[in-house]
Amino acid sequence: MDTYVYAPKDDYKHRAYWREMYTVEEGDHLTALITAAKSEGIKFVYALSPGLDMCYSSAKEVNLLKKKLDQIVQFGCEAFALLFDDIESEMNEQDKEMFKSFAFAQVSVSNQIYEHLSQPECFLFCPTQYCASRAIPDVRNSEYLNTIGEKLAPGIDIFWTGPKVISRIISVESIEEISEVLHRPPVIWDNLHANDYDQKRLFLGPYSGRVPELIPKLRGVITNPNCEYGANFVAIHSLAQ
Repeated sequence: MDTYVYAPKDDYKHRAYWREMYTVEEGDHLTALITAAKSEGIKFVYALSPGLDMCYSSAKEVNLLKKKLDQIVQFGCEAFALLFDDIESEMNEQDKEMFKSFAFAQVSVSNQIYEHLSQPECFLFCPTQYCASRAIPDVRNSEYLNTIGEKLAPGIDIFWTGPKVISRIISVESIEEISEVLHRPPVIWDNLHANDYDQKRLFLGPYSGRVPELIPKLRGVITNPNCEYGANFVAIHSLAQ
């Protein structure tokens, strides 16, 4: 359990106000968190979600993205993620003139940021079609996923939640299929214990429905647990085992 992805919805500057820089006080908090992670041998991954309203073809927007992540570098962060999940897949008119598809727009920006940050060892990308049920028309024939697989820099890892947003079972065959399309093994972003979509419920059972034979076929597994930290003891320990 050596990696922590920072992507909290209650940090408005992670998603809704992604263009805004952190204040000195906010920066001190993030620096302390990154330093604490490093002291425990944990890789701290800062994630940014610009997809709600970004104009992909705008040099100004891309520069704002670079400036924001440069600030995070100054806090001591060395690992990053760009998340394009749960957004509309319709481009604005300016983007349509420059890019032939939504996938090309996302790839262009992500590859630029990856290069700007000097190709960090850990750089993650969350696609808009992040599970099989969201792939149009299906995983193998998704123009979006095939473009991401072919055009995204090979050093960038890609998140995948499995057959569904919350997958009871993730089979070896399904991972082999998506790996072929993405031209790389995925990182599972696992929502098995997530309850942010229904906080009246807690998911207290062990990590299950994933056979150990998956391990050599993945780049890694990130768990997205219950919002209530103490409820995750079984979830996190059974995943580690």
